[in-house]
Amino acid sequence: MAVHSPTLARTTMPNWSARVASLDGLRGIAILFVLLRHAIFGVSSVQGIETHSRFAFILLAAGQLTWSGVDLFFVLSGFLIGGILLDARPSPRYFQTFYIRRVYRILPLYLVVVGLSLIPHLLAEFSPARAAHTSPLPFPWWTYALFIQNFWMAHLGLFGPSGIGITWSLAIEEQFYLTIPLVIRKIRPRNLFIVLLTVIACAPWLRVLLHSSLAYAGIASYVLMPTRADALCIGVLAALLVRNPVFWTWLQSHRQVLWSVTAFFFLGVVYLTWQGYDALSFPMTTWGFSWLAVFYACVLLIAVSTTSGLVPRVLQNSYLMRLGTLAYCSYLVHVAIMNALRHPLKAYFPQFPVGAWLAGGILGIVLTLAVATLSYDYFEKPLLRRGHQYSY
Repeated sequence: MAVHSPTLARTTMPNWSARVASLDGLRGIAILFVLLRHAIFGVSSVQGIETHSRFAFILLAAGQLTWSGVDLFFVLSGFLIGGILLDARPSPRYFQTFYIRRVYRILPLYLVVVGLSLIPHLLAEFSPARAAHTSPLPFPWWTYALFIQNFWMAHLGLFGPSGIGITWSLAIEEQFYLTIPLVIRKIRPRNLFIVLLTVIACAPWLRVLLHSSLAYAGIASYVLMPTRADALCIGVLAALLVRNPVFWTWLQSHRQVLWSVTAFFFLGVVYLTWQGYDALSFPMTTWGFSWLAVFYACVLLIAVSTTSGLVPRVLQNSYLMRLGTLAYCSYLVHVAIMNALRHPLKAYFPQFPVGAWLAGGILGIVLTLAVATLSYDYFEKPLLRRGHQYSY
């Protein structure tokens, strides 16, 4: 006679090759953080704009870590990409399928957006009349095509044209894609665990070392792949752990421990917020990035291990999941759209610089999501379907 154990049912291993709906919602939170940072919470960092309201000051201070939505993206990317590669590890088409799918997902939209942004700067190089109205490119144009612009950013201490300055994170991801498939393919899972822990432990020390050797250590720590490898590898480590039946069973029976650890790291996030450390500060670029990555990894583990209650209801909200689906285009275009709206608003309302900046940001979110919706439905989705014709 078969015995149906509730404990056994709870600890059945999930099908990790299937889409995890809660992660779409978590991706939606990540892009929401980034949009809110550039639309609202970044106002205090804009030169020449000051806020005198105490309420506004408290509100802006509470949301200042919204820039770390990018760190959540890194942890998610490590988890998802690492998981795909772990599942496909024995496949004879492992490298071929991975890179073909990545090309279809990343390159077309990236080349369109970055290409359009670079056109005025490239034309200025050949037209003296245009050069008078267009700032020169601080980096060679081909660095964007090769996803190595982050090296120039670290060397020169600047992000380049504001509309495409955010592409440093895509450079990090592409460089990660060049390394992690080989690491996962060639290293046994038991040894991979040790390798990932080593990288996670070394990344903050590398950032400390940069502070004693580079002129622009803050930006270098922020934009270079080796210095952000802890967040990416923490995501891969989480993917490796949840595929281990022993760990998964333990996680299901010790959820309170996970919640307690998450609460502890959240206290650290509160401390970072209270201290007002910005993204390029010494505390943030040494231990802060790693702290945020571990916190987001804990949140991710809660998301994938909780199947009922408030967490899945929030993360599987249709609007939040849709926002996650639109994240890639939204990330690429939102700064350029916000800037395009802010310039005329500031010109028409010079007496209200804060209002013009915020209005441009909020309207920019609306327009960004409209553009991202069209992009996903008519440009990205067909390319994704074509990419997924290649199987592992």
